[in-house]
Amino acid sequence: MMEKEKNILIISPEIWEGSKLSKHHYALAFAEEGWNVYFMTPNTSSIPLKDKDCSDHKRIQQVYFPISKYLNSLRFHFRPLYNLILKKTIRQWLQAYPRFDYLISFDCNGVFTDLKNFRAKKTVFFPVDQVTGEFKDEYRGFDKLVSITPVILNSFPHVGNKSLFHHGLSSAFFEENKDSHFQNTGKVKRVGYVGNLLIGPILDKKSLVRIIENHPEIEFHFFGAYDNKGNNLGNDSSDETRRFVNYLKEASNCILHGVVSSDILSKELKKQDALLICYDFKYDKNECSNSHKIMEYLATGKPVISTRISMYDGLDLFPMLETFDNSLFPEFFDKQVRNWADTNNQIQFEKRKQFAFRNTYSQKIEDLLKFSPQLNVNVI
Repeated sequence: MMEKEKNILIISPEIWEGSKLSKHHYALAFAEEGWNVYFMTPNTSSIPLKDKDCSDHKRIQQVYFPISKYLNSLRFHFRPLYNLILKKTIRQWLQAYPRFDYLISFDCNGVFTDLKNFRAKKTVFFPVDQVTGEFKDEYRGFDKLVSITPVILNSFPHVGNKSLFHHGLSSAFFEENKDSHFQNTGKVKRVGYVGNLLIGPILDKKSLVRIIENHPEIEFHFFGAYDNKGNNLGNDSSDETRRFVNYLKEASNCILHGVVSSDILSKELKKQDALLICYDFKYDKNECSNSHKIMEYLATGKPVISTRISMYDGLDLFPMLETFDNSLFPEFFDKQVRNWADTNNQIQFEKRKQFAFRNTYSQKIEDLLKFSPQLNVNVI
């Protein structure tokens, strides 16, 4: 794929340690293809952080961009001055690094809005969450806009070159599941859920509790943060979230595994009979249009029982509620469990796997490297 070594800068709002999201997986995929990857996160603390080698891959370096308390305060109150100082700070920061052949910015919080300041040869703006409204019109200096939901792409109506991507599949899930075969389990004994349990009201806790209570015969396995330890995804500290986590800890048919590596997670999900998604449309700024975990779920071939995720409308890959109204989702879950032979069959098993395998991160980076001056809104 590459004729010579190339350097890529990936700007991420989330640090490297903790749960791995799309920006981490893209970094690993580029590294596997021989790129020198500089994974940069802003450092707004008063303690300087030194760049360091990444323990997950020898070609990835974790780098930090210093943003002082003073500069960070200007970001929200005096944007023209913030932008002027930031431009000079970026110029000084770049002196310690080689010229970047490629830049991907996942920043959607108004930290780096003029991406041409980094002087990369090619630049992609890749928001996977809604861009903070007050800063949206400032984003510029990129060659292509990419996102995983039309909700975000539609909020940039004047951008011409843009692409709609499905989420990617990590190499750990591909390797673990490429030789897996359909198993007729007969009935549901174990159901897995992946995600940050501290995410706040977007997680439909009431429906989850009803499902758990309606099925004492099923073990529910939760993978993801339930306390602040190892959590790089933020947390909701409300009483509702605290009560929900305590309920899961005490429920006899629930097991909380916490944050685990992709290698461990890929093995654990194979042990589940079904996998669960339960989001509340009313609280999701991306309007329940997509979810990172679905591609990893699909790679297992196992049935996914889900509230509505609109990027998967009409694909017939898994049982999904037809409406964004979740009031009947526990009953929908019951129906899938009762009719397990229809939900869990070999044809759908293979269909789910093949869909996921067409969306590996190695394929995604090939798509990212394709630039066209024409409008591109095809789903990739």
